[in-house]
Amino acid sequence: MALDSFHSLVHLDLKGAPPKLEYLEKVFPLLTKWGATGLLVEYEDMFPYHSELSSLRSQSAYSSNEINTLVRLASQNGLIVIPLVQSFGHLEFVLKHTEYKTLREMADSPMALCPSKPESLKIVCSMIDQVIAAHPGIQWFHIGCDEVYHLGICEQCRKRMTEESLTPHELFFQHVKNVAFHVRNHHQGVIPIIWDDMFRFAEVSILAVSGLGELVVPMVWHYLASFNLPPDLWQKLSSIFSSVWVASAFKGATGPRACATNINYHLENHLNWIAALNEMKCLFKNIHGIAITGWQRYDHYAVLCELLPHGLPSLAMCLQTIRKGLTSEVHETVTADLGFTSLLPLNPFGCGEIPTCSFPGSSVYQLMIEFVYLEAECRKFICNDGCLTWMNDYNVRRNFTNPVHIKPILSTAGVMLAQLEEFQKKLSTALQDIFYPNTVEEWQGTYLAPLMADVQKLVDAGRQQLSLFQGGAVLP
Repeated sequence: MALDSFHSLVHLDLKGAPPKLEYLEKVFPLLTKWGATGLLVEYEDMFPYHSELSSLRSQSAYSSNEINTLVRLASQNGLIVIPLVQSFGHLEFVLKHTEYKTLREMADSPMALCPSKPESLKIVCSMIDQVIAAHPGIQWFHIGCDEVYHLGICEQCRKRMTEESLTPHELFFQHVKNVAFHVRNHHQGVIPIIWDDMFRFAEVSILAVSGLGELVVPMVWHYLASFNLPPDLWQKLSSIFSSVWVASAFKGATGPRACATNINYHLENHLNWIAALNEMKCLFKNIHGIAITGWQRYDHYAVLCELLPHGLPSLAMCLQTIRKGLTSEVHETVTADLGFTSLLPLNPFGCGEIPTCSFPGSSVYQLMIEFVYLEAECRKFICNDGCLTWMNDYNVRRNFTNPVHIKPILSTAGVMLAQLEEFQKKLSTALQDIFYPNTVEEWQGTYLAPLMADVQKLVDAGRQQLSLFQGGAVLP
């Protein structure tokens, strides 16, 4: 199996923070250069849903014209587009709305859709229809369906399972089958893709009679550096499905609050995928390719994790490794493509100095590394013995402090606050070039503002304590 004949899809996770089209216009040619052949675009609430679905679109959603531009830019760079619309689990962006609360599997959770309510299939199919209409000529459409943790729980589903003698897996398969039928019957030539995890451990006999083998193509995802997929997975899938996709990750898979991307981790994942593909290639009629995922947040309610510009060097290395293997030549070529003046560091947590580079979004790449070190330095200072001993909250509330100890703490805290304020200015400028204002506000509000508040608290307390001494106050 020649890897260069596969599709290499780059996953664009747009949940709540879409990059500006001007930025993607600069990035797409690089993706093609590195070996990408397509995009797996997960819109969630960033798609301009209209009519009865208009409430689903975020205030920062792309417009219809912007979707057209994205599709055109992809085509100009030889990239196919595969849209992804969740149709079962991870539907928080739908089920959070009051008018759709009744479609939840669990009343107190907006994560999963109830497959037993007729309105559930109706809204899913309406979403799919609108998204496909904005992508004429597509061959593939991803219907999601991963991590449906709430299944067969509600009263209606339990009753249905009893009456029809269904297991939770069979309940899942029936909904997926209905969605897949809709895609195939209403959109000629479009093939549904589905994440594999919900039938990863299903019995082969149940999977065989589900009818999915002729309707969908699974995409097996695994993002860990070391593999732990079930040993019989490929045999099981190949007995039902004639072809398969796989999915790796270039960012957004090492922690829901990670700011910097450990490239080494993702390269190990890709090397394991290459080995796995070569082992199981003879089992399938076709292995269509690999989707390299880049998660922007773990779910709709999660904070932003690694931003796309920071993950771009990892993506470049992963794409090139898929095509050419991991060699020193690949490392050097990517280094040159990204304008690094020294060899691209594969672990940003141990690079020492912030690298000099000049690719689209390189300032964000550099600032994320700077923030990792700046945050660690500030947190270490706030939690050191000096602050916790002589500037602890209890003593400050009682005004029971010694200026001999307060002065050096205040001096260091003042320097750190100035560094954070300067960093904030640089970051605002860098992010505004790539993202819309709400994304800039969210990242700073999530990561930078709390850190600045903690340091500011030390500064304010130190100044207040020193002013008491200078004013001649009598302290406890």
